Amino acid sequence: MIGGSPGRDGRSTSRQLDPRMRLPTIGALLLAFALMVSLTENHVTAALADSGWVLWEHTYEVFVDDNKNQQRRSVSWKRVTAVAARTDCDDRRMREARAEFDLLTGKGVGATLTGSEVGFDQRNTRFKRGYRSFECWPGAVDPTKTKGK
Repeated sequence: MIGGSPGRDGRSTSRQLDPRMRLPTIGALLLAFALMVSLTENHVTAALADSGWVLWEHTYEVFVDDNKNQQRRSVSWKRVTAVAARTDCDDRRMREARAEFDLLTGKGVGATLTGSEVGFDQRNTRFKRGYRSFECWPGAVDPTKTKGK
């Protein structure tokens, strides 16, 4: 008998758990708690991604074909940072573009800065002009999977 007074049939009336049941019960509770925290964390992360903004660096090249049509080839998308507010993303977008322009011109590369788009001269490629465009997208949108970009 583990504590408590004996009942009519001689068994304990105490509601204490058998020591052999404590460990599995504690383990089950810990597992349930961990699952609950994990699910909550995933929902919070998803909610922040949906409401936040992501700054992307889009690199692409442009050339003129034989028919004098301008052709554009996307090279890469690189996630730069995530922020909560659109205004913060816009500010960062302009700073990143200015820093890229300063870096290129500091190396002697012919470059132009238009808003948040940096154009630069390229050598040894049929794509004579390259671009890096800094773009803010909603956190839930992945521009690498967006058609028409």
